[in-house]
Amino acid sequence: MITKKIMKKIEEASGHDVELLVEEKQYADKNSLLADGQSIVLIDKINQFSKANIERFNKETDELVSKDTAEFLKSPIAYFKEKQNEYLYLESESFDVINVDAIALEFDEVFEVYTAMFGLALQKKFGPSLHEYLKEHFQTEIMNYSLMFSGEDGLWEVNLPLNYLKDFSEDFTLEETLNHLFSFLFSLVESTEN
Repeated sequence: MITKKIMKKIEEASGHDVELLVEEKQYADKNSLLADGQSIVLIDKINQFSKANIERFNKETDELVSKDTAEFLKSPIAYFKEKQNEYLYLESESFDVINVDAIALEFDEVFEVYTAMFGLALQKKFGPSLHEYLKEHFQTEIMNYSLMFSGEDGLWEVNLPLNYLKDFSEDFTLEETLNHLFSFLFSLVESTEN
């Protein structure tokens, strides 16, 4: 799946420089996807979400609080600990390679953790691979995640407490949090290909 998405990017570049994220470049190198002499331009992590649709909503009513620019992502993730009635909704083309349309981030006041919620468009048969990866890379002995397959939508509904991801820090900005989550999800999806 990732192979097809990266190959499409490479083909669309048609002889020009291919713009890839670090994770995509590493994957392309590892799987020999690039033609000889084809150059890569790395997309800076700072610009990964520059064209994203970024909105904040009220948790109770789902009413739009604010439509934001990428500048808002420089705010600390602690913003949502202070504004527990809000959540962030972010759609980005960079999520396409990992079959995620959008991510919602919030602070869960009941469990006192930052949480990412998203749909992961993978077939049901990949369930054991997903659970195995999460078992190895998520601190389930402290907190559990939620991973449910929706046959109606054909995707996995994921609720992931970020505090228990390796190397996550409450000192992260929203941008750093999203970059960290993207890297984690890229590895998660890649693990289903083995």
